[in-house]
Amino acid sequence: MADLYKREKYLEKIRPYYDDMNIVKIFTGVRGCGKSTLLELIMDELKERSIKDEKIIKINLEKRPYKGVRSAKKLIETVTEKSEGVIGVKYLFIDEIHNVEDYENALNHICEMSDFSIFVTSSNGYILKQKHLGKLTMFYINYEIFTLTFEEYLDMREYYGYAVSPNTEEEFTKYMIEGGFPYTVSNDIHDAKQQYAKDILSEIIENDIRHHKRIKNPAMFDCIKSYIINNFGKKIVAKDLIEYISETLNTNVRKETLYNYLGILEDSRIVYKCARFDMDSKQVLHGKEKYYLPDLSFYYAEDLYNTLNYEPSLENVIHNYARSLDYATALCRSGHQNIDFVLEDEDMDYIYVQVTDYIDNGEFDENGRTKEEEREYIPLEKIRDFYPRYVMTLDKILRKRNGIKQRNIIDFIKNGRKF
Repeated sequence: MADLYKREKYLEKIRPYYDDMNIVKIFTGVRGCGKSTLLELIMDELKERSIKDEKIIKINLEKRPYKGVRSAKKLIETVTEKSEGVIGVKYLFIDEIHNVEDYENALNHICEMSDFSIFVTSSNGYILKQKHLGKLTMFYINYEIFTLTFEEYLDMREYYGYAVSPNTEEEFTKYMIEGGFPYTVSNDIHDAKQQYAKDILSEIIENDIRHHKRIKNPAMFDCIKSYIINNFGKKIVAKDLIEYISETLNTNVRKETLYNYLGILEDSRIVYKCARFDMDSKQVLHGKEKYYLPDLSFYYAEDLYNTLNYEPSLENVIHNYARSLDYATALCRSGHQNIDFVLEDEDMDYIYVQVTDYIDNGEFDENGRTKEEEREYIPLEKIRDFYPRYVMTLDKILRKRNGIKQRNIIDFIKNGRKF
């Protein structure tokens, strides 16, 4: 593909910092989500501004000739060599920075060399741990990159001239099953897409986990991984997971080990943890968190016999879409009511969101209202504050009820709406 599809939603956030030499721009996200392509897009835009090639330095630490660069000293030497004799601002792009041991000192040293605007990527969240970030002597901005939203998926298919079904619901179902990795756009073979997701999972395990983290019990780790992926969108109870491990592997697991392995899954972006938040006390609640997938194709890659489960899949789509728009997400408890999500925007205001497939499911109560409508609306109606409230469904006919906004999920995301 000659021309790269521009993921404008990310580029517009980054452009103000292209020339900023005091801030390291960090891009994190699951493997295959498009971080490296984003670097290419930034480099293309710099060239469009007539920035000379010698001022744009790219180092991909997972490709030759840089695969052997594994120490801070070696990275500094490589950057020094490639920038020798170049006058003025230089633009340094380092792909998969976590492969360098003690990379923080390397970045600090490079910043002291002056005149570098630095962009780095990492396929895991280890580098965002405070023990790493605390070593940086410069400011940084982290951009979490997600796989394609449904809006981007459709736009990218059209951009590259691939067929898009006139039936949007059919295309949305396909998107949920086959996922939003940019690779899925350029390949219309279903089995190839599933194999790609399996390969991504394997690569994460081998390159980002076993290479950087010591897994003392690989069988137990794989058991936990499979359980979490197959139960995405469900509240995870530690006791139930421990019993599952005991029955499956005929072995015991300590809670400390369990939470350590769950943390590794989260850091490696195999899952995103969504904590519970109590709106009354404004405190995070521990236990019974949900885990969502960075891409729904992981669910089908884990077990080829898995079938589409609408409600958790729709929750997963909404969770990732909200995160891609920079909303903080949490499961919500208000009084005795549980609500699917509370979102927090950049102004620290809240938004409540319920997610289901259809309200018009044909089951009516004695008042003539559908039972599903009552289940979704009543918890929102009992909230005492005046923040926006949404019911997100696949229904075509939308209701108005007590200021609560019902929105069609497909149309909402397809049109890039904000909550």
